[in-house]
Amino acid sequence: MASVREHVSKRGEITHSVLFRHGGKQTSETFETSQKAEEFKALVDLIGGEAARAHLNGHAQVGGLTVDELADRYLEWKAPDVTPRTLADYQRDYDNWIRPWFGHRQASHVDERDVQHWVDHMKKTLDAKTVKGHHILLGALYRYGAARSRRLVEHNPCTETQLPKPKKKPPRGFTMREWADFYQANNRDRPDATDLALFLVLTGWRWSEAAALPVGAVEDYGDQMFVAVTQVNRRDEALKFVIVQGAKTYDSVRRIEVTPATADLIRRRIAGRSARDLVFTNPDGRRWYQQNFLNRTWTAMLKAAGMPHEGEGRKTPHALRHTHVAMLDRAGASLPQMSRRAGHSNIQTTINVYGGMIDNIGAEVLVNLDAMALPQGLGGEVVPGSVVAELD
Repeated sequence: MASVREHVSKRGEITHSVLFRHGGKQTSETFETSQKAEEFKALVDLIGGEAARAHLNGHAQVGGLTVDELADRYLEWKAPDVTPRTLADYQRDYDNWIRPWFGHRQASHVDERDVQHWVDHMKKTLDAKTVKGHHILLGALYRYGAARSRRLVEHNPCTETQLPKPKKKPPRGFTMREWADFYQANNRDRPDATDLALFLVLTGWRWSEAAALPVGAVEDYGDQMFVAVTQVNRRDEALKFVIVQGAKTYDSVRRIEVTPATADLIRRRIAGRSARDLVFTNPDGRRWYQQNFLNRTWTAMLKAAGMPHEGEGRKTPHALRHTHVAMLDRAGASLPQMSRRAGHSNIQTTINVYGGMIDNIGAEVLVNLDAMALPQGLGGEVVPGSVVAELD
């Protein structure tokens, strides 16, 4: 492992040396700033002293676009298409996980082996999903730069990387019994929060979508009612929750028809309100704040229903979205109908997320299975034993 030492000259000038082994002997490279020293140290730890020094010398001798410069161009190009919060997340992940390893290097000098070493290093401390996310960002930089219309780099070194496989957890919704207990335990004491929960379980919307539903997005035709996702709760660059126009993805901007019970709930809540008012508000008539709802209201609702309110067994409001999909399946909805209602970009996404809980094949099919498995007459045999009847 390399190390960094600070040196102060007689004139008071400060330099930073990175000590590492090269050719079986200890050697060093000196840098004017601690940042450059730390970046080189990280590179030594990643690919070894000899390769790190070769890259350092190659960068000093040959001109060309660095990964830092490629990232700056990519993020500037991407900015109009994403929210400020998303852009800030990209910048944060780049600064924390890509810049220390590749930022100072020529983009064209990074190869598949370098990227694989980087991924193998990250998976020691990060979960597979996070590693994949960082790799996707690096790959996006190179796809942008390698496009024929730009030709900023020669190729994309991220195309052959072996990524760690994530351990996929099945979606956890409420059982019908759990939902009934949850609703009955909270409907009287927490009517505003219970209305929001009922809307979630009857529409499959995300909490961030439902909590931001404005009255103006409700279309009431008497015998039918439609609601549309027009705005959502989202963190801004300062990590504060604000209501913004738009949704998570293009497919999330959707309009759905609601059930009669949902329509009755909404009519009750929007009476006398203006188009800009929110449908779902807290007991004070103000908008819900996600952290307060999760930490206080939702926890209290779980406790009231006798359900786990902390640890692995705790269900989140997102579990109501999973419950809705299971209810659609049980009600006989088709896969395309479930996919559109959930706001997924394609049916495959629905299958990937909910494949293990979508198993509705219809009552007729089940009856036919019985007929094939049980020869005629076997189904009616009486099991020996006594029967006790209690009469009034």
